[in-house]
Amino acid sequence: MAAFTLAVSASAQQAASATSADKDYLQLARELLNKYYETEKLLGQEQADWRLGKELLQSRVDLMEAQLKELATKTADENSKITESDTERVKLDTENQELAKTQTMQLDAIEKLEARVRKLWPLLPEILQTKVRGQYERMPAADMSRADIKASIGERFLAVLAVLNETTKFHSDVTVVNERRKLASGQELEVETLYFGLGIGYFAGADPANPVAGMLVPSETGWEVVEIPQAAAQVADAIAMYKSAKLAEFVPLPVKIR
Repeated sequence: MAAFTLAVSASAQQAASATSADKDYLQLARELLNKYYETEKLLGQEQADWRLGKELLQSRVDLMEAQLKELATKTADENSKITESDTERVKLDTENQELAKTQTMQLDAIEKLEARVRKLWPLLPEILQTKVRGQYERMPAADMSRADIKASIGERFLAVLAVLNETTKFHSDVTVVNERRKLASGQELEVETLYFGLGIGYFAGADPANPVAGMLVPSETGWEVVEIPQAAAQVADAIAMYKSAKLAEFVPLPVKIR
């Protein structure tokens, strides 16, 4: 009986020990499962965060690449504009140089023409000088520098052309004008003057009782007056023929050759 009791007691102890071990195993298993689930949860969260971070980084990379591409395009455009600007600047510089050369040539030409007009001026009779004096006085003085001249090249050309046109017109025609002349004797009277262009001129008084006549010869200092009272009738006849007041005929007139 005692032996049976000991056996039952031992069996009970073994059963209790087995139950306790099972409980410990189950507790450990639960803890392991909990740790596993927590690990899986953390791993899933980490994976989700990683994917989100990757997407954010990729979007930033895409944005930076787009910005870099736009910057490259703008840089290329600016470089193209700079190249075009440089080309345009070179073109403008070339045109400015050509304009400067042309302006210099024009200045040289107008200065030569003005010098010729100044030299020609004393050879013009007073009647013609009076007519073109305004245009002549618009010309700059000979001693003026280019920097001091205010008139444009066009204005200077117009002034010169006006003088030369009237001079050419006068020189290609025969002209009779009324003038007032002072003789060597000091006498001053009204005369009619017959100009053969700029080559020579003759004048005669209107009073046959007081024969007055003269010859006008151009020179570098002005028109020289040579009195020829003995030819007063011939000069008067030539003037009358020009005015159709007398029939044309041969009239000998004195000349002076330089």
